[in-house]
Amino acid sequence: MKKILLLSILTLSVISLTLNSCKKDKPDTETQSTVDNNICESEFTKILPNVNSIATRQNGIRTTVCPTVFVDPLDTLNGFPVTMTIDYGTACTDSIDGKLRKGKIICVFSSKWSSIGSSIKVNLVNYSVNNISYSADSIKISRTAATSFTNVVYDGKCSSSSFNLLWKGTFTLSQTAGSATLYPYDDVFEVSGSANGKNRNNLDYTTTISSPLVKRSSCGWIESGKLVLTPSGMEPRTVNFGNGNCDNQALLTIKDNTFTFTMN
Repeated sequence: MKKILLLSILTLSVISLTLNSCKKDKPDTETQSTVDNNICESEFTKILPNVNSIATRQNGIRTTVCPTVFVDPLDTLNGFPVTMTIDYGTACTDSIDGKLRKGKIICVFSSKWSSIGSSIKVNLVNYSVNNISYSADSIKISRTAATSFTNVVYDGKCSSSSFNLLWKGTFTLSQTAGSATLYPYDDVFEVSGSANGKNRNNLDYTTTISSPLVKRSSCGWIESGKLVLTPSGMEPRTVNFGNGNCDNQALLTIKDNTFTFTMN
């Protein structure tokens, strides 16, 4: 009887060790949060550079191939707030980064945009980029120094026919090039901050930028920098956006495994 009992205990122990070993060896391959965060973060942090490049050189109504810009009232000397509407119409290819945009970005300026402490409330109206819709309960941009800004997005939503994403974040953007010219294509911004969201599979995640993300206005993607993304209940993983080349490739590292993914 003792031998049978001992054999049973040994058998159960082996089974338990085998199951635990299988559980430990199962790799973490959750990449969806990284892909979905990039869909939201890339565009919500692009709004400030777009608005800033237009606001610093805009006066009255400007009609170009894409977009059309309206300022109301035209005479900003008569006081603020002033509303600037960036209108991409039913769809057009953005003349700066080449992406297909439609809808409107409506910006309400609290005071002259060159003044330290001035702010912009941004409203996205039927706005989409490459057929992905973007909206938010509130977007506020503030100028904290001559070339430094904060960008706060409350309850952002990014959606298409196949997914619905939730996202919000607080960021600091510093303009490192292009502030001395009215030419929008030479603008370069460094982005730092944090965000949290819910991916298309309803998994929550948080992000923190560990090395400033570099965004060049003339490039459709983040060119360099790193962030740490942590899905709920999982290990942190690092996203490396490269070394300065303008391409849509980035690297995701989870423990000892590295994956290449294509940015939106």
